[in-house]
Amino acid sequence: VALNHQSATKITMSPKTVGAYVDLSRRLMIQSDPSAEEIFRSDMVQQIATAVDTVAINGGGSNEPTGILQTSGIGAVNMGDNGLAPTWVSVVNNVREVSIDNALGGNLAFLTNPKVVGKMRQVVRVASTDSRFIMDENNTLMGYRVVQTNNVPSNLTKGSTSGTCSAMIFGNFNDLIIGQWSATDVLVDPYSGSNSGTVRIVVFHDVDIAVRHAESFSSTQDYTTT
Repeated sequence: VALNHQSATKITMSPKTVGAYVDLSRRLMIQSDPSAEEIFRSDMVQQIATAVDTVAINGGGSNEPTGILQTSGIGAVNMGDNGLAPTWVSVVNNVREVSIDNALGGNLAFLTNPKVVGKMRQVVRVASTDSRFIMDENNTLMGYRVVQTNNVPSNLTKGSTSGTCSAMIFGNFNDLIIGQWSATDVLVDPYSGSNSGTVRIVVFHDVDIAVRHAESFSSTQDYTTT
């Protein structure tokens, strides 16, 4: 009987804190219905969630989690020295990058921003000979789901194309690990602004992000959309 040995790689994660706060005036709180405090708490929790999504996609700044796009070893499909508009070939090659690493399984999807989706709905798959656009009415590419969010950067630089390139990721999002050390903590501080009649609402969340297998993802980071 042949036995296969499976090796494991340890991923170290450590808490990184994201926070937000807002000052509410006494008059706003006594005149509002529903409670202004509840409304702003909900808004800030949503802002925290957006911040976590943003760094999960493209972190790597000071004291930030790394994020998919900054993870060493993920597949790369480059468009050119100065970037190019999306092409059908680049879509196929992003899937190919994951497939040749035997990672084509799990929760597979494309993730990009609305600018890339809009461009793909205007560019044909094969120039001069094709009437089909890269992305048709369905939110799919090659049978895989396409998710769009403005949290995917559209301000990247490639060569002379400065600050206007967009990214697209393909991969198994089950291999994106988001570690949380606590629930979102909400602190109501009636003291800091007591002399002016304001209450400060503060929200904290401890989180870290890691990619289990770099081979599970591929990206293009130099799409032009104008």
